[in-house]
Amino acid sequence: MSLLDVGVYGLGVMGEAFALNLERRGLGVAVYNRTVERTRQFIQGRARGRKIQGFTEVRDFVNSLSRPRTIILFVKAGKPVDDVIEGLVGMLDRGDVLLDCGNSHYKDSDRRFTELASKGIRFLGVGVSGGEEGALRGPSMMFGGDYSAYAEAESTIGRAAAVFEDSRCVGYFGEGGGGHFVKIIHNGIEYAIMEAIAEAYDFLTRGLGLSSGEAGEVFEEWGRGELRSFLVEAASKVARHIDSETGRPLVELIVDEAEQKGTGRWAVEAALELGVSAPTIAAAVDQRTLTTLRSLRRIGPMPERIEGVRNGEAVEAARDALWATTLLSYLQGMGILDAGARTYGFKVAEALRVWRAGCIIRSKIVEELYRELSNAPGEPLAVSLKSNLYGLEESMSGWLRFISLASTLKIPTPAVMSALSYYLSLRAEKLPANLIQAIRDYFGGHMFKRVDREGYHHSDWGRRLE
Repeated sequence: MSLLDVGVYGLGVMGEAFALNLERRGLGVAVYNRTVERTRQFIQGRARGRKIQGFTEVRDFVNSLSRPRTIILFVKAGKPVDDVIEGLVGMLDRGDVLLDCGNSHYKDSDRRFTELASKGIRFLGVGVSGGEEGALRGPSMMFGGDYSAYAEAESTIGRAAAVFEDSRCVGYFGEGGGGHFVKIIHNGIEYAIMEAIAEAYDFLTRGLGLSSGEAGEVFEEWGRGELRSFLVEAASKVARHIDSETGRPLVELIVDEAEQKGTGRWAVEAALELGVSAPTIAAAVDQRTLTTLRSLRRIGPMPERIEGVRNGEAVEAARDALWATTLLSYLQGMGILDAGARTYGFKVAEALRVWRAGCIIRSKIVEELYRELSNAPGEPLAVSLKSNLYGLEESMSGWLRFISLASTLKIPTPAVMSALSYYLSLRAEKLPANLIQAIRDYFGGHMFKRVDREGYHHSDWGRRLE
């Protein structure tokens, strides 16, 4: 039996799809799953007739691969990844490559990179975005870890990635967990944009009285312009999808609780640790948590609602608010990326380059942000903000009208509101932090800086403490 080019460990939705993708790119693929029946079903089903071989024993799976071996893990993040690695290491040789393509925390990838390097095993933590369809047809891939392993993987496994204008959406983001760090921030941006889209949907339907199908048509129209993106396209399609059993829009039959796997929270934690402001990402994570508090959301009678006004001007206001919030969600993510780049040594523009196709947050805005950063030196957030000031100011009237109407209609818009506060704070010549510092010094002697002299100062604030 001839040796195979690459192994895929884990045949969940992503593992199966990516194995098929690799085979279609001309690679011989070995597959293994902890559950033997899952392997058999895949080999006898979707993989039938392809250059994909299934194995029921891990050692046989490992020994089927050409050296240096390349094994891709699609395993649930956390301890399961460590358990799988521990089971494989004793069967591997120096120079072999392990790629963790799950949604692992970047700090776990930092640790695994160091631990495996001491054993001569080359580790790559790879952020893979695009969902099942992306894994099958071409995802965006964010690599971190051993650079020599990346150089090899880029020319082999990289064949399976999405392509934008002849450029593969594959990039290297530094040693250790650089790739997973970028993927976590990608997911934080994704959370924020999805929340903003949901707020626009709520406004259009509950506020203006549009049906789900009509809201889907609005999203479709928006998707032809500045809001062209995968997520707006997805919203358009799901809003108009009819349930075959009831004849009603399926979206209206789904319980209004948004689940999460933790990557959005990790993005917020990274922002806090790095000292970066990302309020819209934080608001989106917070709102997902709030949706699960169904008992609290139903205490007492609902407040009396003000009947919405259905008109084109209000729809245009919603579009302006969604565009501004989406753009600022990207900018907040770029701010976190820039702070992390000082540790991992990558360029923010490189993240935008690989996000132009294949990934969940691909959009016209990403394409434009990449072009802006590619052509202008300087701090990425400042460059992008300056390039988009005119558009943000132009959207301000509709943005404010949307928030005013939504508030009048008693419709919550935490993402849109947080984005506005973020923008206004960035543009404010003076913020009231001077009062905060004064109060901190008043009760804790934390000191303050003055505008008229150098150094730190303290006041007794007129008090005489014994």
